Amino acid sequence: MLTRFAPWACVATLVAGPAAAAPRACPASPELARLVAASSSIVEARFGLSQATLAKTVEHPAYIAAPLADATSLKGPMPGAVQIYPKDEAYLPPPDALRAAVDRRALLFLTQAGSPPQFYFAGYSPKALTPATAQAQAGVRSEIARQAAFLRAVPAPAAHDAEVRRLVSELGGLRGRPGADVRQRAIFARLEALGPAGVPAIVAHMDDRHVLAVPAISLTNHAADAFEGVRHYGPEQVVDALDAILNQITGQSFGAISNGGTEEQRGAAVSGWRVYVADLGCPAP
Repeated sequence: MLTRFAPWACVATLVAGPAAAAPRACPASPELARLVAASSSIVEARFGLSQATLAKTVEHPAYIAAPLADATSLKGPMPGAVQIYPKDEAYLPPPDALRAAVDRRALLFLTQAGSPPQFYFAGYSPKALTPATAQAQAGVRSEIARQAAFLRAVPAPAAHDAEVRRLVSELGGLRGRPGADVRQRAIFARLEALGPAGVPAIVAHMDDRHVLAVPAISLTNHAADAFEGVRHYGPEQVVDALDAILNQITGQSFGAISNGGTEEQRGAAVSGWRVYVADLGCPAP
């Protein structure tokens, strides 16, 4: 998974209403908006395992596949199981929330990673598992509808659009050319140097499935708690590398495709970035 090192983007006001309510421009909850955008699947379900099984895992934390029972999909494909890690970490649903989800239905915000793909909690957030109250479900459905409206719209041209379009197009045509590795690194450096001002244009042109000349990208690690000075990834396609560059600039993550992924994983990441850009103009709460 990509390292998170910057705060989430600030987005603002939408009065959460019933599922049928028309989506408005900005969300009621920036945290919920970010979590929905980061989730390739959102389901209402409970864990189909016993409290005793979960208790043993809590004592000796390790990833286990927790099957789902009584599941309903609100967004994306329906998983048969979720990989859970029952340890009390700030970026994970806490053990108490996992235990509660054995006995009653909860909302699960999930993302796919790995090959073959498996489902994990999304968004580096403890709220990726939350009680399935009627109010919570209505808010999630409303936010899903709001984001779906953005994804149906054609994004307007952004600053640096022409330059980014040219650079992305060039990336897709470097394979097999002399000096391709040097030129690829130069393009990556230029795109990163555009900084936040270049993010909308990069997102607008990121869904490029051309194979990279060299399946590698290295980025300076700016995380305050970094354990390595440079982050190395093995992107397969242009879209994978641009996802890594966007994470480098913003600190956001919408899946795990920096080392490649399935078509579904790539599509979910692109959609998450498009919603992120659409919310950049919202006022801070």
